[in-house]
Amino acid sequence: MTGIFPEAVIQEADQILKTLRETLPKQVDGKAAILELKEADYQWRQMEWIGWYFEHKLFTILNQKIGGRKGPTFGNTTFDYLKNFVWDFKAHPCKNPKGKINDPMILNDSEALDHCVQKYNGIGFIVVHGEAVFDSSGEFKAWHDELKGGHSSYEKERIRRGAPSRKRKCAFEIDHIEALFFTDHTTLTKGVDDHWITFFQEGMRNADGSPRRPKYALWTTRIPGSIRPVEPVRFE
Repeated sequence: MTGIFPEAVIQEADQILKTLRETLPKQVDGKAAILELKEADYQWRQMEWIGWYFEHKLFTILNQKIGGRKGPTFGNTTFDYLKNFVWDFKAHPCKNPKGKINDPMILNDSEALDHCVQKYNGIGFIVVHGEAVFDSSGEFKAWHDELKGGHSSYEKERIRRGAPSRKRKCAFEIDHIEALFFTDHTTLTKGVDDHWITFFQEGMRNADGSPRRPKYALWTTRIPGSIRPVEPVRFE
């Protein structure tokens, strides 16, 4: 690690990672995770359940174990967690369904992130890295569709267009969790200049023609030690 962080950032990152390491299971079954989200009435219908599951799970654990509350909102973006510093939670399968490296990892609306860094003395990310198991038979998708009461309008439109269905993730195995922290906007700018941060959706438009808001995206294979306040924790 080469970054210079306030001692309070180091202590909070260390506390968060240690708390999660003691509490999170290494193996996450997709059906059990979705049922847990359904019980909590939280985003259980979503196809990309892994991100929503860890967003809910990490906040619940940290809120109960060390305190804290929901993070601030900027525009349409609400960050996941605030203790002394703002943190957002990300789940990152290291490979895609074709077995290739899954990069870059989408962060957040770039304008919201810029505002958060300025107002809250930085922004941190807690990233859960691991291996996703994909639903090769379609059984998991069928189970989830039945739980939801049938096809969603989005799915019906996909079928009408004859577009292929994306492979669902049906399980996740945690490899390690890390904390990343941007102390100021200069760090983000340097990431863009050094090509380990890029922009996602820049210049793209929604179906109604309105412009999509650009987001920052992080190349996980290029993360410099200078944004790691503490060492990652591994799940053996």
